[in-house]
Amino acid sequence: MSGPTPVTLEVASPFDVLNRCYPNGKQGGITLDGTPPAPLGEQVALTVRVEHPARVFTLIGQLAWARHRGSRSLKECFGVDFPADDAAARRLLKFARQELGPEATRAEVRVHTNLPVKVVVGGLAHTERLVDLSHGGAFVRADELLEVGVELELHVRASMLQAIHLKGRVAWVRSTGLTGFGIVFIDDDATQRERLDKLLLKLGSS
Repeated sequence: MSGPTPVTLEVASPFDVLNRCYPNGKQGGITLDGTPPAPLGEQVALTVRVEHPARVFTLIGQLAWARHRGSRSLKECFGVDFPADDAAARRLLKFARQELGPEATRAEVRVHTNLPVKVVVGGLAHTERLVDLSHGGAFVRADELLEVGVELELHVRASMLQAIHLKGRVAWVRSTGLTGFGIVFIDDDATQRERLDKLLLKLGSS
């Protein structure tokens, strides 16, 4: 199954993220060391891992440029442009500028569950099972796998709580063992985030 090429950036702090960001277009982009993992213009599934505070961001970007080594002082590197008006990119930039509060910058704790979840893609809905859930994303168990990069909605409801509609994007796919796909949330709707907090609290205490 084809899809955006995965690429990972590991840094020590938000400052290191900010130091790699560059202005370009609506939201700019980020510089990574090494050679591009795919031809320029191709999409990549970018994962940014920060050591302290522990945080993981996943978003879909585009390989925009590459610099080949010209001297000892110039390292090989390449740039990944962020999509315009992308919620995941906005959260990464806010984090880099230290504009997110402690609650938003903590490590994402995933809560295991077996809730039914309605997956809506292009207006078509089907029901699957939610394996785990966090503030930043989820893993959905499914026999029919979606392509990396596909945008969707998750409709989740637990007893005594209001339904939650979460917008997300498929970040990775597991085709062996427990098959399914990992989703990164891309919407910053305050009402839905509040409902998600309540659901995670309920699931974590059960």
